[in-house]
Amino acid sequence: HLEAGVREANGAEIIEEVAAARLHCGLLRVPVSRPRGLRFETLLEEPSLLAVPADHRLATATTPVPVKSLDGERLILVRRPGAPGLYANLLAACARHNVSVTLAAEVDRMTTNLNLVAAGVGISIVPSSMNGAHPQAVVYRPLAASLKLGAPITLVYRGAACEGSCCTLIRLVRGLGQRYRTAARSHGTKKRAVR
Repeated sequence: HLEAGVREANGAEIIEEVAAARLHCGLLRVPVSRPRGLRFETLLEEPSLLAVPADHRLATATTPVPVKSLDGERLILVRRPGAPGLYANLLAACARHNVSVTLAAEVDRMTTNLNLVAAGVGISIVPSSMNGAHPQAVVYRPLAASLKLGAPITLVYRGAACEGSCCTLIRLVRGLGQRYRTAARSHGTKKRAVR
């Protein structure tokens, strides 16, 4: 008998809980470690968006925002042990382009991140699924393709635990990931055809 429950944690905590058999599986962004016996599957790759306060100079950008436009900005980042890939890649891109940014805040959760953007503390990079949070206070802008800041959703589970209800859940999330990828490809094809 498997009882389904949902709880929020960062990537490091999720991996630790699955490895210790306190969770059957978890969803995270970028694995911070890959302990033996665990399986990791990338279900989908979300684009990232720039989140800025509604009165910010980049809120009215009409084209994808290049990394040079971030020079001098105050960044709000989710603590890197919980999400190393997206934020480490952003900081690396800034360094490569000699873009100077200030770390305004490092937080534990994406919701706190967007609350601070809404309050005008700074700007942030977020997965596209966050688009729409704080619609009156936060504007989301696409980033230049050259930044290549994707936000994967990764499934982690113990290989030996894939049985019964747990295996059913794993098949379900794989199917949802496939449907999302198919819909995204279809949407991209339609968009190109219209241009």
